[in-house]
Amino acid sequence: MSQRSDAASDRVSYTASPPPDPATAFTVTLWARLRVDLDTFSTMLRLHSASGGSTTVNVATGSSGVTPVVVSPGNTGGIIGADPLVVDAWRMIAVTVSGTGATGGKIYTRTVGGTTNIVTGQVSGGSTPDGITLFGRSPGDAGEWFNGGLAYVRVWSAVLSQAEIEAEWASATIVRTSGVWANWPMLTNINDVSGNGRNLTAGTTALTTEDDPPLTTTVTGTATAALGGLTATASGTPTVRATAAGQLGALSGTATARRTVIGSAAAQLGGLTGTAASPSHVTGAGTGSLGGLTATARGRVPGAPEQGSWYGLIDILREGAQLAREERERDPVACLDCGEPLRTGPRGELYCPFDGSIWGAGGRRIGHVSTARI
Repeated sequence: MSQRSDAASDRVSYTASPPPDPATAFTVTLWARLRVDLDTFSTMLRLHSASGGSTTVNVATGSSGVTPVVVSPGNTGGIIGADPLVVDAWRMIAVTVSGTGATGGKIYTRTVGGTTNIVTGQVSGGSTPDGITLFGRSPGDAGEWFNGGLAYVRVWSAVLSQAEIEAEWASATIVRTSGVWANWPMLTNINDVSGNGRNLTAGTTALTTEDDPPLTTTVTGTATAALGGLTATASGTPTVRATAAGQLGALSGTATARRTVIGSAAAQLGGLTGTAASPSHVTGAGTGSLGGLTATARGRVPGAPEQGSWYGLIDILREGAQLAREERERDPVACLDCGEPLRTGPRGELYCPFDGSIWGAGGRRIGHVSTARI
């Protein structure tokens, strides 16, 4: 989950000990989502001094309300990031400062599924910070607040490389622990999980819990024999392409946005045929889901009388009934509506993480769980 501010009084702060001084070494990485464009300067994170009265570094949007900037007293024009924020879209943002020189500051930005952009500039003129505030300027300053969500906010008294920053963006847990000053996942609360105990103090009104950022992941796999070959790649909001051959015939599917799956199956799944050698011979064809099935039994069952062709047929019918019973008792592995792989809930129920439907043996829909439980 993520924490969202929808009022100036939602801002949260930590002032019990000084944060890292950008004049020496400072890095912050975070995910940000603009929810309402206030069309003005909006503070996502601010290092401040003099009880919040002075700015050391301000990570904010510019006067347009959407351009990410890093502002300091010595550079009030700011270092302007390359990827503007868009309402209801997540952005990855990071800032590093290695001193007060003309190229000592950098802002890293990245869109979901995009590449990292870096802009270099100066961060200077600020006093040594004595506190940090998220979603606003300081505990006592309600101006220039950020109407949106933040997640995975991590601060170091060190300068991280581009590769390290990208690794932090992609991970739900902190990757570099050396030099970490605070780690606020912001998923269900405002506590520090770095072990340093730097829990944020809430404002006069509470933040709102919203959905997670779409962390970037990449998965590649191969399956052979019965499943043929299978490869998959997920990046940002998952996009999956897969092919299966062999016993399953040909299967292809594509998922975009949240969940949209289109699949087709041919060969053995398109038409279904079967052959059983003596004492019986069975042929069948399936269309649609299963279509119609016909069968013929020939020969005799071993050990049965010569006139036992009927016995062979009875055995076939018995086997078919047994298979039907097993099918009715078998738990499904995927949602029968959308094809999404089922997950196991806290009570052992199998549910679809996409629409919350609960499935039982034999593909029977037996209930529905709420989105909050999923």
